[in-house]
Amino acid sequence: MSISLNNLSKRYGSTHAVENVSAEITHGSLTAILGPSGSGKSTLLKLISGLEAPDEGRVIIDGDDVTDVDPRHRDIGFCFQSYAPFRHMNVAKNVGFGLKVRKRPAAEIDARVKELLALVKLDDKASRYPSQLSGGERQRMALARALAIEPRVLLLDEPFGALDAVVRQELRQWVKVLHEQIHVTTVLVTHDQQEAMEVADQLIVMSAGRVVQSGNPLALYESPATDFVHEFLGPSTVFGGVVTRPHDLELVSVYDGAMKGRITSIVSLGFEAQVTVELSDGTTTWVQLSRNELSKMGLRVALLVGVRRRTDADF
Repeated sequence: MSISLNNLSKRYGSTHAVENVSAEITHGSLTAILGPSGSGKSTLLKLISGLEAPDEGRVIIDGDDVTDVDPRHRDIGFCFQSYAPFRHMNVAKNVGFGLKVRKRPAAEIDARVKELLALVKLDDKASRYPSQLSGGERQRMALARALAIEPRVLLLDEPFGALDAVVRQELRQWVKVLHEQIHVTTVLVTHDQQEAMEVADQLIVMSAGRVVQSGNPLALYESPATDFVHEFLGPSTVFGGVVTRPHDLELVSVYDGAMKGRITSIVSLGFEAQVTVELSDGTTTWVQLSRNELSKMGLRVALLVGVRRRTDADF
């Protein structure tokens, strides 16, 4: 199902949480709404779901204007960061709860629950209670519960935010594979740039209640429309007064065509290194190198170097 957001605005008192937002979310896509805290991304998700009503604008799902439709009748699955399981119910009953409320036949509920638990790899934990699951397993249970009603759209609001880094990484990959299997139009809200770049096939970047840029993740990374998008979507530095990717710079031992500087710090992070250089014009920049490059060049703190942009031939 495609989603069209037409000139949406939402105010809380004198504050614009969302201001004149228009966006297209294509059928079957996994779209990430990305932005810093307070950018309006969660409010926009609530406007899509119907949990909040816009002050202006319309929400169109698959050609139907649902702006004034009760959220219970929008056929939307919603999964929050705090997945709020029913603690007195086991996993199977949690997943089937939405179907029971809709008074589906017991045999249909059982079949659907078994199908979903197999899909999210919890079929061996159907009789367990939420307190007996790990954080990642509870999140998968919450996703199964959201999918049980066969929604037209799946909305995920910071679903991995409460999990540790290792589990988050595992769930990112799992959600991407799951999406390829179920192909439900999915909208993910996150402030985690890496998460959005890894999982989504479309990005909507927000700042101060407005959409700054949207499109393919790689296109936004390589051709950001503003310095904000450039800095928000990946590592960046300033060189020659221009926001630049640190891996687009190189260090040289000769100064032909390079700006002179002195290395002030070297930090090794796994397979890469960050080399900070104080330049002759008084500004500071940093360059991203592999540890192999660092070793070969014999770089050290206080060494005089030249910094320049890599040419196409250098890549």
